[in-house]
Amino acid sequence: MLVIKIAICDDDKIIRDELTTITRDYFTKSNRTILCKEFESGERLLKAKIKFDIIFLDIEMPVLNGIETAKKLRNWDVNSKIIYVTNHNNYQGVAYKVRAFDYISKPIVEKAIYHVLSDAIHYIDNRYVPAEFLFKTKQDIVKVEVDDIYYFEYAVRKVTMVTAKGTYISSSYSLKEIYEKTYRHNFASPHKSYIVNMLHIKRIKGFHVFVDNDICIPLAQKRAVDFKRKYNDFLQSTVDII
Repeated sequence: MLVIKIAICDDDKIIRDELTTITRDYFTKSNRTILCKEFESGERLLKAKIKFDIIFLDIEMPVLNGIETAKKLRNWDVNSKIIYVTNHNNYQGVAYKVRAFDYISKPIVEKAIYHVLSDAIHYIDNRYVPAEFLFKTKQDIVKVEVDDIYYFEYAVRKVTMVTAKGTYISSSYSLKEIYEKTYRHNFASPHKSYIVNMLHIKRIKGFHVFVDNDICIPLAQKRAVDFKRKYNDFLQSTVDII
């Protein structure tokens, strides 16, 4: 059974210690092995560059708050279950955009922590094996995880695949062929020359789609309504907020 990696990020040491104790007790009773690390700031959490399974994240922290921390985290970690720890509930609209898994309120209650951990572990234990995509270039065949793909661009009879690990070019495909292989994995076409992984969309502003690597992709006016609908449906399907 895999080790569950857990981060506890809060600028209050008392809260960190309390969450750590309750979390360790929960997994001891569940006979599960965990790696649990504490961070006193969002900056330290990001600097660790660890893809945690579960992250308890305080919203109100100095310098970099929990919302901004999550936005930066989602640039390279799209699967962690972020559980916000907060005194307030007026952040839900913003947290929706960073795919928060749940909220717990301060003061900390053991029963609430047990409940949210149980839900998170259920999702983790039943998650899909990452899908892979084979992309034939002139030199060889590249195999990448679908979640690592940012977008495809078609120009001058060639398809460029931009990923978290590099950029690859092929003359073996049409954009239609690429779409048929990827639309089931939450890809959509905002423009006749592009296919975008909705998992990596940071925001849509006017007729521009911004993805995680800070590239601006055009959104065709005649496709805008349908594309935005698909993206909203995607967000609804991937966010679990009570």
